[in-house]
Amino acid sequence: MFIEGTNEKGVKVKKEWPALRFMPYWNDPKKPDPHYSTKGWVNAGLHQLPKKKVTLYNPSYGTQNRYSPYSGAIQMRDSFLIHAGPRNLSEEAWGSAGCVEIIGNFDNFKKDIAGLSGSTSKDAGDAISKLVKAGKLFVRVEYAIPPDIKKNFAGELP
Repeated sequence: MFIEGTNEKGVKVKKEWPALRFMPYWNDPKKPDPHYSTKGWVNAGLHQLPKKKVTLYNPSYGTQNRYSPYSGAIQMRDSFLIHAGPRNLSEEAWGSAGCVEIIGNFDNFKKDIAGLSGSTSKDAGDAISKLVKAGKLFVRVEYAIPPDIKKNFAGELP
């Protein structure tokens, strides 16, 4: 994940954050999620998204499948969000339904967005909300072929 903006000295800056993009998602055939046409195992994630204005930031969003001390989510499209993920890649029991999950301190990720936007707000979430309201926060997902998750399965338990 890259964040691009201008620092306080007017210099263009690009910061990099590790993130999970494609993740396995179990779309239960008995109670399927209507967002997915495929039932069973889905490799969830956006293949690409052209540059577009972010229209929603939810400051109170909390991760759905696991506790995280961080809140907030930036909507890319529909139910595809950018939000907190695991502290590191060895942390277990995280899952995704296609969201981009930031690895590490999500509050610092939000501070990087605020800092590169020229915001003077003390609260990064407030700064992001103001950017979205002003139409000044953009997101783009560059094309990628998702990995074949089923090829790596050793088996399934009933």
